[in-house]
Amino acid sequence: MKKILLLATGGTIASRETEHGLRPALTAEDMGAAIGSKDGAIDVVDLLSLDSTNIAPCHWQMIARKIAELRTDYDGFIITHGTDTMAYTAAALYYMLENIDRPVVLTGSQRPLGVSGSDAESNLRLAYEAAQRGFAGVAVAFGGRLIHGNAAKKMYSLADDAFRSIGRPEIDLAAPPAPTAPFRLRDALDERVAVIRLYPGMKPITIDAHIASGYRGIILEGYGLGSVPGDDAQESFLPTLDRARTRACTIVLTTQCIYDGADISHYEVGVRAAELGVLTGGTLPIEALYARLMQRLAETPEGEMVKKLL
Repeated sequence: MKKILLLATGGTIASRETEHGLRPALTAEDMGAAIGSKDGAIDVVDLLSLDSTNIAPCHWQMIARKIAELRTDYDGFIITHGTDTMAYTAAALYYMLENIDRPVVLTGSQRPLGVSGSDAESNLRLAYEAAQRGFAGVAVAFGGRLIHGNAAKKMYSLADDAFRSIGRPEIDLAAPPAPTAPFRLRDALDERVAVIRLYPGMKPITIDAHIASGYRGIILEGYGLGSVPGDDAQESFLPTLDRARTRACTIVLTTQCIYDGADISHYEVGVRAAELGVLTGGTLPIEALYARLMQRLAETPEGEMVKKLL
């Protein structure tokens, strides 16, 4: 009999209506009861009770440390979580719980548990099924899909199948991946990371201001395959990227496009940036890049740039 631990963190799935709108109110016990398992044991823990808008990196660390602490006591873990930042939490756990040898499944809902027409029950059952099947890794179970933790992205604000997998196939429970190395908790995070979206007419000084404010890493959402204005532009970003290098600020260039990822080796404006030490975001969604860069910076000595991200 598989033993599963459900960790509740709040979110819409646990919410009830108040005079100011929905607010988390239900408990982990409520979540576990909704699964109604007859073929396994579910223990429950109330870890947080937050709207996921209020989730921060310190909460990712709290969740990761709890799972690492109890890893060998359970065959799988379910985390109930709000949808708005679920992809960020999933990505962070994907990297912090390196080579986790059992399932860690995040789920939630677009409408509260127990409300007429809610998707909560079906998502909880999907998460429980995934946790029972024993695949190894972090995943998001939502809307009938099971997505790797570093590939999930919320694409719809209201639809029941809100999440999609970016850059890699969805998880096939019939052929579950297995870890190839020992488990390691990598929970150090450097929060001095900014995400900046490029737009026509944006001034390079925007980047300089962040560097001057002490940011060690900047993820720049460029155009197309990950391009920034070069020497032919009214204001080139290349001098600013060069200054970032001298200040040991790691710049990651990614794309504003949802699919196909970034490749800064294709156009001159990307190649020139790479020559200045800029890294590519590849096919990872912004949620995964953000968590990954914070982790890599925490493991990189102060005053040095991250040399490899992916």
